Amino acid sequence: MTFADVVGHERARAALERDLGEGRVAGAYLFVGPRGIGKRALADAFAASLLCGGPACGTCAHCVRAAAGTHPDLLVVAREEDRRDILAEQVRDLVRRLALRPLMAERKVAIVDDAEHLNAHGQNALLKTLEEPPGGSVLLLVASAPSLLLPTVRSRCRRVRLDPLDEAALVRLLRARGVAAEDAAALAAQAGGSIGRALELARPEAAAARARVLESLPRLAELPAAELSALAHALAQGPLDAALAAAVSWYRDVLAAALGVERPRGADGVRAAAAGRRPAVALRQLALVCDTIAAIEQNANRTLALETLLLDLREVERGGR
Repeated sequence: MTFADVVGHERARAALERDLGEGRVAGAYLFVGPRGIGKRALADAFAASLLCGGPACGTCAHCVRAAAGTHPDLLVVAREEDRRDILAEQVRDLVRRLALRPLMAERKVAIVDDAEHLNAHGQNALLKTLEEPPGGSVLLLVASAPSLLLPTVRSRCRRVRLDPLDEAALVRLLRARGVAAEDAAALAAQAGGSIGRALELARPEAAAARARVLESLPRLAELPAAELSALAHALAQGPLDAALAAAVSWYRDVLAAALGVERPRGADGVRAAAAGRRPAVALRQLALVCDTIAAIEQNANRTLALETLLLDLREVERGGR
């Protein structure tokens, strides 16, 4: 992985390259930004550069081994799939390994992925190493929710902020991966600037969930409760993120049309849905979807949350013209 492999984030890349060029590399960095926008990719490129001795060339032994995950001086800590947190023992093992002399490069580099999943014990175990990295080693923390990290952890890191990619960049990336132009535009609009999320939404099962939502929402007012319940159960068993993203995109477009702002996607269907609808109604429906997303992120029952959402949306739909 080299800086050239990282899509977008020119400002963050330039700052890291400047640190390398001027010899001002910090002992710890915190890569922050929404999930799926390329934080880990940029951290990987920076790690390879630190091992390579300059901006990663992609061809030397350090770069090749770093890309293959076999570099002896590149340490990676991540949350195990079946656990909610990164274990304190994983952190203590990392601290022990960082204290050893490098085997191949001039320094050791450690990446802590999804660092917000470090529990309090793990974060406290990392504090001294963050303050005084042994042997010139560098720690790279990657976090989508940095507010979950202790202030003492955040204060010891140089922050690297990554912003969401614009829709045009996402469309180009999706088109390069073989996604049809019309689908790429719709996916980019729903991905929130995240190429990772856009690629997840492009999967066939996600496309099917999205299509079912977009087919149901325009006729929500006429659907009986039993059909809404069946829809909620079906969506809850599938890629729910894709379904809710489609709902957010739909109501956002309807709101824009109700306000007289033209949006290019699905213009005919959006205009028909917005006809005679007060903007406050579309805004209320959009808020209901966003509230449901937040509730599910807090481990609310998926099926029950969806059933409640669909019934509430129908009630607003019936009374909001």
